[in-house]
Order: sequence, then C-alpha cells, then structure tokens
Amino acid sequence: MGRVVMSLLLILSSSSPFAAKKTPEKVMYFSKLFGHIHKGPSRYSQSLSTIGCGHPTKVIGNTEISSSGVSFLKVKVGPYIGFISKTYLRSKRPECFADEFPRFFDNLNLSLTEMYYWGKLYDQYITGRSRVK
Repeated sequence: MGRVVMSLLLILSSSSPFAAKKTPEKVMYFSKLFGHIHKGPSRYSQSLSTIGCGHPTKVIGNTEISSSGVSFLKVKVGPYIGFISKTYLRSKRPECFADEFPRFFDNLNLSLTEMYYWGKLYDQYITGRSRVK
C-alpha cells in the first residue's frame, strides 16, 4: 500500500504545473583554431577562458542573443558559463588543424598567453564578403 501511495505522489508531482521543466542541453563543438568563452553576449566582453578547435560545449537552452549583428549562444564549458558566437559552433566535431598536423602543432609550443591572443584575434576577425568596390 505504501508503494502505491509513493508511486501516485511521484506521478502527480511530475505532472504538476509547478514541476521544474529542464531545458535540454545540446553538445556543440568549437570550430576555430582558438577562441574565448565570453562573460556577456559580445565579442568585446571579458574572457572567461580560452578554448581550442573541437572542444565540446554544452549549449544551455535554445536562447540566441544578437549583439551588433553577431548571434551568441549561452554555453557551459567545464566550470564556466558564458557566451560563444553561434558561427563558431558546429553540431558535429569539425576537422581541426591540430588533428590534421599534430606533430607540427605540438612543435609550436604555444603558451596559454599566445593561445589567448590568437583567440582574441579570431573574435575581432570579421568573415564574409567585402562590400568595397
């Protein structure tokens, strides 16, 4: 009898309008050589961490925030929750330079500071067709 009551309570609590609804987390992969997880949805906001190509990220919810023509997704990477440009994320793991040429990439011996600045360069680099004639 106790099990039946517990089962009914569990079913009722999960179908209640007050039950917490969890948004599904989607895993996406970073596609540029280096980049940053930003504190806010802007390429100029503070950097929380630097990540590299192929790094998995969990997209939190399905909220897309546009800032100055660039769309950002809210992500969780390790202990950091921040924003990454939507154009830098792919649903499948991309082919990365470091994967294609691992010996060359390992011999570069990039420091964390150098990876940070390469990531900042990608943040400021605007891709697309030029409208200049």
